[in-house]
Amino acid sequence: MKTIIAALALFITGAAMAGGPKPVTDLNAALAKAKAEGKMLFVQMGRENCGNCQALKAMIKSNQVRLSDSKFVYADVNVDDSATNRLFSAKFDVKGNVLPFVAIASPDGTKLVGRSGYGSAKEFDDLIREAGKQSRKPAAVEKK
Repeated sequence: MKTIIAALALFITGAAMAGGPKPVTDLNAALAKAKAEGKMLFVQMGRENCGNCQALKAMIKSNQVRLSDSKFVYADVNVDDSATNRLFSAKFDVKGNVLPFVAIASPDGTKLVGRSGYGSAKEFDDLIREAGKQSRKPAAVEKK
């Protein structure tokens, strides 16, 4: 009986953790949420009919790419929305020409790292780790 209860508890815990963070689809709302909650922002800009974009979404949903809901706001925004595209381009300046465009920003919206195109779960986890390192660097002291 104890084994069944332990297995059931493990199943319920695993089910609760599956699915990754729920994406925010409005970039302005995601920026505001990250700032208000003091979380880093992971932005994926792509489109529904993009295989690379869908692959990244699946990796996040299955927790292969580890986006902790307690540390990140996840934004999944549409590249075909001109206002979103302009804001993303101005704010994050991600280099490349292959979807998805990914940027990770500090809670205040400052870009820490970015990349373009398909990547493995390990490559996106490495990007997340690099963003964490960048976020811990002291801000440059402004010279007068």
